[in-house]
Amino acid sequence: MTRLLLAYDGSAAATTAIDAAAALFGGSEAVIATVQPPVPTFEAAALARIALPDAMIRDGVAHLRTEHEQLGETLVAAGEAAARAAGLRASSSVVEGASPWRALRALAAEDDVDIVVCGTRGDGALQRALVGSTAAGLLHHGHRPLLVVPGAADRPEGPILAGYDASEPARGALRFAATHLRTREVVVAHARRGFWEPTGEDVADTGAAYARALGLAATPRTLDTLRDAAGELLVGARAIDAAAILVGSRGHGAVAAAMLGSVATALVHAAERPVLVVR
Repeated sequence: MTRLLLAYDGSAAATTAIDAAAALFGGSEAVIATVQPPVPTFEAAALARIALPDAMIRDGVAHLRTEHEQLGETLVAAGEAAARAAGLRASSSVVEGASPWRALRALAAEDDVDIVVCGTRGDGALQRALVGSTAAGLLHHGHRPLLVVPGAADRPEGPILAGYDASEPARGALRFAATHLRTREVVVAHARRGFWEPTGEDVADTGAAYARALGLAATPRTLDTLRDAAGELLVGARAIDAAAILVGSRGHGAVAAAMLGSVATALVHAAERPVLVVR
């Protein structure tokens, strides 16, 4: 059974991500995780004191920790309830960490989840690119497949659009779909580099045949526009009202992705529907 880790912070975007994950992976096990910043220690608080007794500082830190824990438990309980209402078999976890994506990456490894899910608040590519989001950290540094759900995304109902370029990461993404998205129709799309690429249809056909051999209901589609690959996939996904865009990633990391123009990064920044990135 597919096991999900869903980042939850109480926002509308996080709830949208839960609904999208439930639509794509209905009935799966899900850990709802809330990440809280660490509470100051007595030593840190003591350094900032202004003529306060140690006992008062200790009481203040203890009170703050209690409130912090209660808030985390209340928040994650709301996320767990939303996940159960959406049809997921949910449990919850509150973790502490100064960096949410690092805390989630560690929890994903500890719980051996199949997919990490998070929402984004950005309304467009520029806003998401400028904000150092949890999604960006997981995309560039995470070790698990990542489902990123835009805050305004509709509930996924259509086929999966799988970007395919005959590379091993693209084949790996199809193998992932065969394991975790077997009930979904998959459109295997090759973004041809202009009309002068004579093998575009062959690449899409080969990808669809590979997907069918894995047990997927797959059809080929060649995208003939002059946009970059990410832009072509966005247009293709819109044309078939895709439930999500599936792509493989070579896992170059943030610096290389910025320099080389990663298709996965561009999709996460610009897509108006869920994007599933498989390493």
